[in-house]
Amino acid sequence: MIKPRNVLRFMVLAAVLSAGGAAFALHGAGAASAPGRTGAIAHATRAATAVIDPRKASAQQFFRTAHVYSFELTISAADFARMPPKNGNGGRGMGGFGGAGAGAGAGAGAGGSGYAKVPAQLRFDGKAWGTVEIRYKGNSSYRGARSDLKRSIKLDFNVPGRRRRFFGMSKLNLNNNAFDGSQMRETLAYAVFRQEAVPAPRTAYARVFISVPGQYRRQYAGLFTVVEQVDQKFFVERWKHKVGLLLKPEGLSGLPDLGNDWSSYAASYSSKIPAKADDAKRFIAFVQFVDHASDRDFTARIGDYLDVDEFLRFLAVEVATVNSDSPLAMNHNYYLTVRPGTGKVVWVPWDMNMAFGGFRRGEVNLSLYHASAPGMFPLADRVLSVPALLTRYRRIVRGMLRTNLTRERMDAAMQRVAASIGRAVALDPTTSAAQLQRNLAAKPSRRVTTLTGGTGGGAPAPGGFRFHGRDGPPLRRFISDRIDSLRNQLSGKSVGVAGRAGFGFGPG
Repeated sequence: MIKPRNVLRFMVLAAVLSAGGAAFALHGAGAASAPGRTGAIAHATRAATAVIDPRKASAQQFFRTAHVYSFELTISAADFARMPPKNGNGGRGMGGFGGAGAGAGAGAGAGGSGYAKVPAQLRFDGKAWGTVEIRYKGNSSYRGARSDLKRSIKLDFNVPGRRRRFFGMSKLNLNNNAFDGSQMRETLAYAVFRQEAVPAPRTAYARVFISVPGQYRRQYAGLFTVVEQVDQKFFVERWKHKVGLLLKPEGLSGLPDLGNDWSSYAASYSSKIPAKADDAKRFIAFVQFVDHASDRDFTARIGDYLDVDEFLRFLAVEVATVNSDSPLAMNHNYYLTVRPGTGKVVWVPWDMNMAFGGFRRGEVNLSLYHASAPGMFPLADRVLSVPALLTRYRRIVRGMLRTNLTRERMDAAMQRVAASIGRAVALDPTTSAAQLQRNLAAKPSRRVTTLTGGTGGGAPAPGGFRFHGRDGPPLRRFISDRIDSLRNQLSGKSVGVAGRAGFGFGPG
């Protein structure tokens, strides 16, 4: 039951958000604007905050603030025209460039992504930074973008011939929350992972403005989630050591044994760094053990190859947050590495914009024990078939429901985020304060909105895809119902609904 004081807080928040537009000073002009808007939003007045020098400050300083940053990108018309993928889809995932096994160097664009890297001039929080390299990123988030400007972007601060760091980082991701009317699914989900001691990216928020001479002048593209890049800096900050292997598989069927030649794995598992020989050998041994060990050997020795507790926590959060656009249903959106010093494989989550039921409607009762179709996630199946490990998994979920994924904690987190981003959301041309309020409501609205593309209505989204219920279920209500479902499954009152493989937004 939602406590009365929390209901009051959300009522106050709704009033703040509804008044946010008038208090959020914006000005400027552009060549294009969203329907119903008078002119293009070009520039936002910064909230009062201490000036931070990105050349000297740390990543910890960047991510620990509630400040909504400002990124202004100026791109030449010729380079802007080169950014969309030639195939019209982009990405390495379904419908994108290359599909499964498109590793580094494969296909068109940056690292087989299907997107071209182009130079851009960056102004950060109103101050000139200089040249960066940018490219689009994502699969469905690219095709489902609600405007040509609000597409997810990867920033690279190491331009050719000049090695620089931005808050100690070489790359950042600006994610467009294409299917998330709350604008906070990714932020909340990563926080749950981190609370469970799973290495997971940190997040912030930014208003993004695009200038293209002759087309856009400081056009407000919208509010983006800033997501930390999973790279060597990521692991040094957490483990004090660089890693000797980093993989980001896409569309593989489980963890296939490709023999003893590392080059086959580097391509098919999409190696992100040159692998050290010992770590490559260790990973091959892990894959072959998972694929071929007898049940008896698996039970006795899986802990020699896999950080079992970390994997159980990783799996528990994926399932508890109903993040089906993951190894659970799509065989993607995760990284694999070998932890220095232990030689054990560790899983790192990625791309959480469809967490909390955003991938498919009707999954609030997703099974705690059978969250993926048979054979979709073989490692999870084998691990949970071991009674002792299943007991540990259940203990992790129970602990999560006591201290992490609780109504009180999640309500407080939503309040903090909404208070920070409310004004930026109110003037985002692709969403509205009303959408944010609907996601924060204790009960679902009687009004059912189906968005099939663009900014509403029945037109296809950029890229040609149509999506049903693309905003996912109202966030606050979903979290509350999911907590009930998990408790019922743990107590034996419910068995949940088995997961399915594949892409889709229809009812489960």
